[in-house]
Amino acid sequence: HNLYLVGDFDLIIQGSVQNATEINFKSLEITKISNILMLLNQKVRKVPNSNSIILFGKDELSSEILDFFNFLDDNAGKNKVITYSSSHKISKNLYDYLICLEKNYGDSPLKSKDAIGFLESNFSLLTDLEKVEFYEVLDINEADVNFKENINNYYLIKKDEEYRVLVTSTFNLENLTVEEKTKNVSNLKTNLGVSYQFDSNEIISSISLQFNKSYFKISSNFNNNFKFTYKTTLNDRVRIGAILKNKEDLINVSFLLDDYENFNNFGLYGILQVNSQIEDLNSILVDINELSYDLMAAKIYSIGEKQTSEFSLYPGFGLSISKEDQASIYLNFGSQYAFPFQKSKVLLSYLFHKHLHTISLSAEF
Repeated sequence: HNLYLVGDFDLIIQGSVQNATEINFKSLEITKISNILMLLNQKVRKVPNSNSIILFGKDELSSEILDFFNFLDDNAGKNKVITYSSSHKISKNLYDYLICLEKNYGDSPLKSKDAIGFLESNFSLLTDLEKVEFYEVLDINEADVNFKENINNYYLIKKDEEYRVLVTSTFNLENLTVEEKTKNVSNLKTNLGVSYQFDSNEIISSISLQFNKSYFKISSNFNNNFKFTYKTTLNDRVRIGAILKNKEDLINVSFLLDDYENFNNFGLYGILQVNSQIEDLNSILVDINELSYDLMAAKIYSIGEKQTSEFSLYPGFGLSISKEDQASIYLNFGSQYAFPFQKSKVLLSYLFHKHLHTISLSAEF
């Protein structure tokens, strides 16, 4: 059928290396969509011994692929069924050869193991990627594909003397997460930091520990004032906790409930806090003196050539209701720059909360 395979495809993409982008996945286990990576081989290469890929090019097609992988990483682990499709140009010779292997004529899905095997073995050389699309299947019960196998379905299309292979694959994002043993290589996360509060002219040191679902933090101003915080996770988004701190021979106790909701382009972080005082340690009575609620939006930007550093913004507002004063509304604002190292990262942050300015420098490992 006058069909020849000539050359090494690795040489074809060398001219695109300068426009390459490395994508490091946090939730998506890249090996679980190897059938999709094979289809995108002209634009995407997996980084060996890692959970990362290299995306070549800065054109519209590269942008479509980037959106697809970002969506998978943001939603991996959720009970969502996604249908993927891509269009690939092929030659008339290849079309005729696949029809011959299929032993039938006309536009049709490929079912022959010989035809599918030959196509997949030489996919990068035989096809030219045109378009990538994906959409969510709303009725999961109607999906007719085995989610665990992520099977590619191939369709031959002939139209106006142009020949294409259309590929579709349906899978559940719940099955695409990183294995638990990979996520929890280290259950303990430690943060050492120092902060400066402009209004009170105080320098505060702190240490925090996060172990599984529990979070502990102790801070002090190098004097007689201290603050102890404890939080525990109820589910993926909600935590409860308590804050204990001393002030002018009084013990302040705060009970808190926080919730984080993740949307496509940003997150919302809300904290409900009940503040109270204990005037006499021999008494079990607690005097509730303030109720507050803070709501902040969270937006994270990846920066740098390899997009490993992160810059975060946290604008928002708060509402405080006190026994002594009227209810008041105030503005909140926070920002943070995170610079990663091999097994740790340095965090520089600024927080404006309840009219107080605080700047912090910490190391996390």
